[in-house]
Amino acid sequence: MMKVRCAVLMCLGLGLSGATMAQVKLTELAENNTAACPAGGGMPKHCKQAFAGQTDTRAGVATPQFDAPAGNVSDEDPHTYLIHGDRTKIFANFMLGFCTGESGPLCHNNVRTGYNSNDDHTVAAQIEDLRRRHIDGAIMSWEGYGTSEDAATLKFQHYANKHGCKGAQQCDSMYVIMIDGPSWAYTVKPTGIPGTSGDGCGGRTGGAYEDCVVAHVRNDICAMNGMHWGNDAYLKDNGHPVLMVFPGEGVIRPNGPAPSWADVWVHIAEWNRDLPHNCVKEPYNQDNGVPDVVFERSQGFTHTASAGSYYWVQVAGTDPARAQYVFNVSSPSTVETLDQFYAAAQRNSGKLAWGAAYKGFNSSQATWGTGRILDQACGQLWMQSLTASNRFHSMDGLRYLQIITWNDYNEGTEIESGIDNCLTVKAEVEGTMLHWSLESTNAFASLATVSHVEIYDSNDGENLRRIDTVPAERSGTWNLAALPAGSHKVFVRMVGKNSILNRMSGPVLFTK
Repeated sequence: MMKVRCAVLMCLGLGLSGATMAQVKLTELAENNTAACPAGGGMPKHCKQAFAGQTDTRAGVATPQFDAPAGNVSDEDPHTYLIHGDRTKIFANFMLGFCTGESGPLCHNNVRTGYNSNDDHTVAAQIEDLRRRHIDGAIMSWEGYGTSEDAATLKFQHYANKHGCKGAQQCDSMYVIMIDGPSWAYTVKPTGIPGTSGDGCGGRTGGAYEDCVVAHVRNDICAMNGMHWGNDAYLKDNGHPVLMVFPGEGVIRPNGPAPSWADVWVHIAEWNRDLPHNCVKEPYNQDNGVPDVVFERSQGFTHTASAGSYYWVQVAGTDPARAQYVFNVSSPSTVETLDQFYAAAQRNSGKLAWGAAYKGFNSSQATWGTGRILDQACGQLWMQSLTASNRFHSMDGLRYLQIITWNDYNEGTEIESGIDNCLTVKAEVEGTMLHWSLESTNAFASLATVSHVEIYDSNDGENLRRIDTVPAERSGTWNLAALPAGSHKVFVRMVGKNSILNRMSGPVLFTK
């Protein structure tokens, strides 16, 4: 049903003047407000190249453009979608290897985002974008001491400390390190501490491999203890720095006697219990508390040396006809669902549990695992996963939630450039009546992704005044009769829920 609306003051015949309504520029409402690089036009300071979005050209893909060009995204607070959301810390997972050098479609085997991750301007833009979207911090995918990913993490630390830290654990933007397990194959900067090594473990097997990994992880631990865990912006839980581990457990068996991963983590747990003594020299020998090591998925709750677990998005396969609709929030699913993870977390209530929110997955542009797909259903998957914990944490609230991911353009999980909800805005004037509608470009388009609709008046098409805010509806009618005499350009703006792309109609003319 179409509803006729007018602003309260106008319905009373009092009218509105520029003095009573704050003006806003059209560009603030419609142009790119993200840290992602735009598809064209003037480039922000941190962008060296344009990013035009990414498209999967395979037949049958429900959302072919799986990464949208950067646009104007909603900064609505996602904590408000959660029961007791004020108790939840929301962190976004960061990929730190993007660059702009070299030639060809990729740089260092990564999709070209248009920016360098290890750049002060990029870090500043990303932290400010996190703050706009009310996201509490970042989970840094880290590949070892002295790597470019480590350097980018230290830049994040420096900016967070300088712009928004009031003391330990009191920073506007916090961070956590997630060790990227495959990085143990590569050589990194050594700390020089006895019992540690920066040597890469690639090509080794059996006991030699286990010994190498133990020494390498000890090196990682001491480096993090010296350079990160004592910093005000590094997340601690009850005095313990949180450390996440992304799976890299191959080569040796997972369980049983040495050589095994179970034995690796026994050695690491022993090392972690006395870092001031084991890391022996400054700055690595600080007393920052024993780290809480968090592993992936439900099995992480019972993993050797585990303090908890985090959910990670899983993909059913590469065939769009079968795999793209296995959304993994609730059953049916061929892999562990988010609901199953939350149920496991309740059974292990004494351990840390990191829930998850994700928009989808598409690795058609990646150089590894090519073609895996999980459709984003025009932002519905984002909203469903973001709020899934409400079914399990209605009494206490979820403590931690990880966004998967902020900027993994390789696997099409990024939300940095904004999530397209497949709705556009149409507006027209008939007599004194403004008619507007949200037009669908995809069968998955849903009002569940829309926060509200805003109506703006302008005399010049550049300086706008909001004259009403209406609930999320597919269409509506608004009475323009009470506008002041003269020529008007009227705009209608759809405001999405957090990180959904906002959409603006073109100007429609009205003369009174």
